[in-house]
Amino acid sequence: MNSKRMNRIVAIFNIISITTFYILMFSASYLASNIMSRETEAKSIYNSFIIETLLNNIQIIVPLMFSGIGIINIICAIQNKQNKKICFWQLVFGISYVWSGLGILMLLTDMDEDIIDWIDKIIFSIVPIILAMVNLALIKKHKPKIIQIISYIAVIILSILSLLEVPSLLEVISLHWSIIAVVMQLIYIHFQDRNIEESKSRKIVNILLYYVLQLILAVGFFVMALSSLFITKVNEIKWKNGLIELYHNVTTLKGSTDKELYIPVEKNYKYGFINENGQEKISCQYDKITYFNEIEINNSTYYIALAKKDNKFYIISKSNSSIELNGVLEKYMQTIDNYLSEPMTSMFNFEFSLQTFTREEANLNTQTVETNNTNSIALTKKKSKYYYSNKNYSMIIEPIYEETDDDEDENTNGLKYNVTIMKSNGEKKSSIVYLPGLYEDDATLDTFTNGYIEFENEEYTGNGWYDSEGNQITIPNTYTIRDIKDNKVILQLNNTEDENYNENKKYEFHFLIMDMTGKILLQTTAIDIYDNMYLVKNANNKMVLMDKDLNVISNEYDKIMTTMQIDRSANYSSYY
Repeated sequence: MNSKRMNRIVAIFNIISITTFYILMFSASYLASNIMSRETEAKSIYNSFIIETLLNNIQIIVPLMFSGIGIINIICAIQNKQNKKICFWQLVFGISYVWSGLGILMLLTDMDEDIIDWIDKIIFSIVPIILAMVNLALIKKHKPKIIQIISYIAVIILSILSLLEVPSLLEVISLHWSIIAVVMQLIYIHFQDRNIEESKSRKIVNILLYYVLQLILAVGFFVMALSSLFITKVNEIKWKNGLIELYHNVTTLKGSTDKELYIPVEKNYKYGFINENGQEKISCQYDKITYFNEIEINNSTYYIALAKKDNKFYIISKSNSSIELNGVLEKYMQTIDNYLSEPMTSMFNFEFSLQTFTREEANLNTQTVETNNTNSIALTKKKSKYYYSNKNYSMIIEPIYEETDDDEDENTNGLKYNVTIMKSNGEKKSSIVYLPGLYEDDATLDTFTNGYIEFENEEYTGNGWYDSEGNQITIPNTYTIRDIKDNKVILQLNNTEDENYNENKKYEFHFLIMDMTGKILLQTTAIDIYDNMYLVKNANNKMVLMDKDLNVISNEYDKIMTTMQIDRSANYSSYY
């Protein structure tokens, strides 16, 4: 039964299995951008049953395929024991595939990777070197063919490289063995001149083994992998055609060219938009929304957002004119919405949906409230000292280098500085401080918005600023200075007492805004600072916008999403 024909069939199936392995590797990278995962569950964005089956069971399918084909080759090798050369290479192929399958399962069970690495070295390095050297010695007794010598030398070289752990080689070494083994199988099958007679019952078993099992394992998985890519490609074309039609419709949307900044807001679990002046532009009516994004179509700029309402998806403009998504685009969005991480209770992850939805077809620039609250001044460096001057005072900054085993303080650059202030009236004063905003490499010093320079005293008991006259203003270190702008100081109160430690293991932060005389103008539990406004939480635990004079300019909302960094609980400040 072990004729040339049967052994060729086994070799051909082995070739198909190797090809399938390449397709699966390609599928994994190709489909990675086309699926959304939730823990171990995966879903095709095109709702393809074949792709879903492949992806949802990939961790079981691949090791079973490898192990099954490997076992069949080992059985074939045992039945070819009288054809020792064919037997040897079927064993090589079988062992490499069985171990590849087992290796995947071991990784899934979090087995110690060091143990797996050592088994890899034994199977793919030490044992092959020994067997190859033995076979090189044995073939000298006969008339060896060049291909035989080359194959065994290749085995030894690959084994040594694997043993030396050449980067990335261990990941594909089993595939090298598979290719070499199949090539050698075909060579020795070609020169095979002996058929082994077997009983009728054993022939039936072999037929089932060779034709049925190998056909299912090799050809079946090959067809499934190939079909998954084909179906994906077909749906990709549909998706692109749908996008082309969508982009054409975007250009007809009323209000799609409006550049005004719209800020997403939430009220009673519904979403809408306000502008920077606090005026409500689109009422809170959607279940989910994204920020408005700038998109270029045919060299013209448009502004669109993605919204969901009553389980329907829309592209909306700033006049609330909309396009309902349907067909493959609707399926695409529905799948992303259902299978993107955890179920979405806010618009934050939904923003990713729009980015994924448009993908490489168009570049999107998200419109969010900009913050430019940090200024920087250039210093003059002479030798090891830094110099700065304005019309009111001059500053000399001299680093103090000390040997210490302590790590650098997280709030400073770790260096003390002897700072000397010389005023225009001749007054001179020196002090040793830390300067958190100083960057020695490029000789720059970050300042607050109004140009005041931040410092922290040598004892870490206070921090403060140098004002426009060079005066050194110090406040207790129970406060962190967030900014000084519009003749106001924004402070964060650092609570570290145990009684302020709540159930969620998170300290409560309180923010103060006071004028330059020390008068408290505002106290809040959350604040974000922008160029011309503030986002704060009021006494009703609601979010409102305030202008630079601290006048409320917006309605109350559960959330006002000025930036993408704001957290979902509405306890937000970008400073912690």
